[in-house]
Amino acid sequence: MFAALLAVAVVPAALALVGGVLALREVGSTTGTLGAWTEVAESGRTLVDAARAAAPGDTAVERAAIAHTEALSASVRQSRLYAVVTERAVQLLPWAAATAILFLILLSALVARRLSRTFSAPVSDLVGWTELIAAGDPLPPSDRDDTGVREYRALRRAFRTGAERLEVARRQQVESARLRAWTEMARRVAHEIKNPLTPMRMSASTLARSDDPSVRHAAEMLLEEVARLDAMARTFARFGRPPESPPADVDLEELSRGIVQGFDAGGVTVTLQASHEVPHIHGHYDVIGQALRNLLVNAVEAVTEGGGSRIEVRLDSTDDEVRIAVRDDGPGIPTEMLEQIWLPDITTRHRGSGLGLAMVRRAAEIHGGTARAWNRIEGGAEFELRLPRTLADEGA
Repeated sequence: MFAALLAVAVVPAALALVGGVLALREVGSTTGTLGAWTEVAESGRTLVDAARAAAPGDTAVERAAIAHTEALSASVRQSRLYAVVTERAVQLLPWAAATAILFLILLSALVARRLSRTFSAPVSDLVGWTELIAAGDPLPPSDRDDTGVREYRALRRAFRTGAERLEVARRQQVESARLRAWTEMARRVAHEIKNPLTPMRMSASTLARSDDPSVRHAAEMLLEEVARLDAMARTFARFGRPPESPPADVDLEELSRGIVQGFDAGGVTVTLQASHEVPHIHGHYDVIGQALRNLLVNAVEAVTEGGGSRIEVRLDSTDDEVRIAVRDDGPGIPTEMLEQIWLPDITTRHRGSGLGLAMVRRAAEIHGGTARAWNRIEGGAEFELRLPRTLADEGA
């Protein structure tokens, strides 16, 4: 860039300067000669002598001859001075031209260097940004994005937009890979757990009919653990599996009321509040129901362990979607885990598979919706499931 700017500045100016010097030299060489003035002086003297010879003693002719002679002498002297000056100037012109060209080169080099740095500095910054993006590191602060040339400002904004999209795509890729890995592992674990459960249940049932109270008690405990393992195996088997039932119209209020009634026991009050009209949505009944059950199970465990007593389920809607919110008055969610609780391998409970909230997010994704969670100002946590009225892949 520096060489190009220097060439653009120096070459045309140097050519114009050299051409001008040559033209001046030619003009000076041509007009600076004394030959023409010498001939004029000789012919003038001849004319004066002839006039004096033709009118001897005529004072008017004599005065005119003297005036003409003086004028010719002055013109010849001026011509000689001009010739000397022109000759010296013609001799000095190449040196003056060389000096001017050298000064022009130095001045152009300084200007070209400044301009090249001005143009190349943002390019160097953007090159550094590409390295940061490739390494997955954050870009510099955006306080200088609105400075400089308009094109560079547009490039900076485009780089930031591209970096954000790449980061989102990278996260989605990581989550997708993690989901595939967990789906495969869950399927294998469910298979491995289910195989020995049937003989274990049969053996425990036989022992439960024993006359020995201690044996019956041990068998009942064993049956409870078998039931818990069976429920866990079913959870693992459902995780990552596509919905088995086809999509249909779902009455969310009726579905939620039936599920809430099954949880309103054991010292924890579970209530349902619905807006005046909750529209039906087109979706998978079993998937939505399981997601709500998982949210309520999570809320009941949080309330029980945290000393709370109330859980509230809210239903409301907009023109495009329906919102299911589950609030509790438990201890809330640790701030550092707010974004991690949706991952399959994250749980804040002592007992659990860690798949409940992951299945809730999966249910939201299946329907083209979203799942969020936050801590309430008045205490406790709130989980929100937003579902569009129509499945995302079916259009309006």
